Amino acid sequence: MADPKDEASKANQQRQFVRVDDTLPMSWRKLESDAYAKIAEYFEKHDIFPPKPGGINATLKSLDITDPLKQLQRKDANMAEILGRLDQKLNLLIRLFHPQDDDQPMVMTPMNLSGGGLAFWQHSPQLESGDLLELRLSLGEDALLTLEAYTRVIVVLPNDRDGMTRVACKFDPILPNDQEQIIQHIFKRQSHLLRAKRKR
Repeated sequence: MADPKDEASKANQQRQFVRVDDTLPMSWRKLESDAYAKIAEYFEKHDIFPPKPGGINATLKSLDITDPLKQLQRKDANMAEILGRLDQKLNLLIRLFHPQDDDQPMVMTPMNLSGGGLAFWQHSPQLESGDLLELRLSLGEDALLTLEAYTRVIVVLPNDRDGMTRVACKFDPILPNDQEQIIQHIFKRQSHLLRAKRKR
């Protein structure tokens, strides 16, 4: 008889590799191996990334109301929608008044996204297999939060699509809550694409 824990672990692994094509705001910067090692060590000990002084994203993340909104949506969908939109507007205003915190501009980037990693396309990124990246990703143009993760470049394929280079990366590491948000986004995006296909 199969062990329920093994079955749950296998199901979770399968969820991580469900993927979808999308175009989302993203930025990245290359990390030196010693800087990455310190981040990985901190993550191993504390299950979070080291704090960045003065970062607006850290402040916004600490004020995240995503989970309470989900709970409210079951009871009062209209109120949850109103509060969600208000939160989005406040988030945008904060970013307007703190532009210095976004020193890496996020640009709409075509990608193939999964809970385990992503492949993205850009013109001539100066990257090679084995590079370590700090990644910032929003799950929509008006998303409430910017997710942060670290990735290891697995494959770089020049001139893969429309003259752009394909860069395939594995999350290493990513916060479990952020990974779950990505997986939920993928399911929603797949459902949206399926509905659009049926309407044709």
